[in-house]
Amino acid sequence: MAVDEVSLEAIADRIKQNSKLSDDETTVIAQYSKIFNPSHLPDLTAEEFKSFLLMRNNRHWSGIFRSGNLLTQNMDKLRAALLILLDETRPLDKRLNTLFPPKKSNYIKGMGKAIATPILLVTYPDKYGVWNSPSQHALEILNLLPKFTRGSGFAEKYSKINTILGNIKDRYGLSFWQTDTMMGEIAGSSGSPLSSQNEEDLSEVNASKVDRDTADFGLEKHLEDFIIDNWQLTDLGKRYDLIEEDGDIISQQFPTEVGPIDILARNKSMGEWLVIELKKGLPSDKVVGQTLRYMGWVKENKCLNNETVTGLIIAKDLDSRLHYSVSMVNNLSLMTYSVNFALKKPGSNA
Repeated sequence: MAVDEVSLEAIADRIKQNSKLSDDETTVIAQYSKIFNPSHLPDLTAEEFKSFLLMRNNRHWSGIFRSGNLLTQNMDKLRAALLILLDETRPLDKRLNTLFPPKKSNYIKGMGKAIATPILLVTYPDKYGVWNSPSQHALEILNLLPKFTRGSGFAEKYSKINTILGNIKDRYGLSFWQTDTMMGEIAGSSGSPLSSQNEEDLSEVNASKVDRDTADFGLEKHLEDFIIDNWQLTDLGKRYDLIEEDGDIISQQFPTEVGPIDILARNKSMGEWLVIELKKGLPSDKVVGQTLRYMGWVKENKCLNNETVTGLIIAKDLDSRLHYSVSMVNNLSLMTYSVNFALKKPGSNA
């Protein structure tokens, strides 16, 4: 799509005429402006917070639910951070500088731009726009993304981006909610891997024969979230850090032009990247080829100087085809996992 002035005007008009989008905006802001109102934050529950992260409830932002369990592990700390973020008696830059970067004592892992700015929007819909991967990519397409100097902090970046989003909002007569819709449409129309999961990977899963029973496959689909939520408790978490960008954990479904990597991590002390792929029903040959493809992308696009990249495939069972394939690649390894699940009657030890 050519994103010229005529195209932008057409997008804006279409958005303004979309009654469902307008109804969604009214409903979501009415509900969550109350939940995130500073007067309610001392009583905020984990269920209320996590409900906002679900797209079926926020009707606008997909993927942010993945950080729900991580963010709600310490509700007292989360409430305190939200009270700082949403305190309109203090300048925004001072609030953000109190919460970011990660070395700040009030910082909560996973509370980055993709979650903090939507919360700002629904709480104060006339003041704040959303800064996330799609909106940033849209600003790049429009040649409006600011140039940041090395070491620019979260507050400086968001203040500049919010000003630009506000200018777009005013120019086309939109709300910040509608402006975010425009940014998403521009980013999505570019074919960017940031906007949606790679269709090739989805078709591989849908077209392949699942080589385990349905229950196991259903559990495996949740394994990715479980690993992220419990990263620090795993052996991998002792050696590797999850990748963060402006406060967001971007390791899960890490976007590349050759498809999303299930999990991308980096060694805590060495120049080593780790590509983790879950088998998720794919035939053995396909998951090996897919992992090597991602490793090749990381090697060309992420590794600097003498940095290396290794791969790890996690599967439910150790089948011979996967074992022999992995054994022939020096920097690729294999792990299996087990899930124990049982239904018991009350008081029964059986």
